[in-house]
Amino acid sequence: MESSQTALLDKTINQFSEKEKNLVDSNRFVYIFSKAWLYTKLGPEKYRKDDAFNQPPVDFDHEDLEVLANGCRQVLEGVGLTIEKPFTEIDVMGFSALFRLFHFKNIQRKCKHGFIFNGKRGALDSITFQHVIDGSKVVYYNFCEYPSFD
Repeated sequence: MESSQTALLDKTINQFSEKEKNLVDSNRFVYIFSKAWLYTKLGPEKYRKDDAFNQPPVDFDHEDLEVLANGCRQVLEGVGLTIEKPFTEIDVMGFSALFRLFHFKNIQRKCKHGFIFNGKRGALDSITFQHVIDGSKVVYYNFCEYPSFD
């Protein structure tokens, strides 16, 4: 790991709650963090060129790539390990695409409707992802705010 990556990882983990620190290993946070860091540093084209599964897909448009970039920034901030700090502003499809970027596939989705997060009502997804090579499983959380029709 590059020193700036290690420094950011240490800073991120140091601000974790005990609950989050206990989830770092089982949810492969360091691996996911390193993939997110690399994507953020390289950008989609260079990342794809070196990726075993050619992620992100070449047909992703600007909006799709922005969702991935947003998700990677949130990983670097330590988001997603708990219901107290879920990913936000990423829809269900974008959330799955983010984890495909890290070589995980969605194998189970649980959804709590009417969930309140930061004063906003929406749906909280708890998704179990499985790594496509080693079969390890991780659980991450994503909050989708209900649309406002004002």
